[in-house]
Amino acid sequence: MAVDRDRELARRRALGWSLECAEILPGIDLGRDLVFRDGDFTRVAGFDCLDQALTLGLTTALGSDIFNTAFGFDGINALVEETDAVMMRERVRVSIIQVLRSEPRVRRIVDVKLQDGQLERLPPGSRELSVRVIFEAVTGDQVSVDLGKVALNA
Repeated sequence: MAVDRDRELARRRALGWSLECAEILPGIDLGRDLVFRDGDFTRVAGFDCLDQALTLGLTTALGSDIFNTAFGFDGINALVEETDAVMMRERVRVSIIQVLRSEPRVRRIVDVKLQDGQLERLPPGSRELSVRVIFEAVTGDQVSVDLGKVALNA
């Protein structure tokens, strides 16, 4: 039991903590806000902290953070600019990899899958790709995350 507790403490230390940033309108809006409960800001730690950091990185347009213009996801530009479906998917995949590589708590990327199974052009107004990533964290744990759908409703 003490070994498990020590391992969990080491994980939390390696993965850090942050203030919790919850979706303003879950499932509808990408906007986020700090969570304030019982007179204090709530925190996330460990894998929840890493998950939140990756979510923020993948839902922030590249260059839109004026304090860190290298932060964010450039895949939205691929969804808008590319006319070839294969090139669009590859640009989105590369953009996801760039976000993962910029995260110091990600040691190694194992796989990035775009799970729509289609190679033809998506219908206008419905550009969606389901994304699943597998990576190794600095703790040595292999993590699999379904990022849901990367989408732009034109």
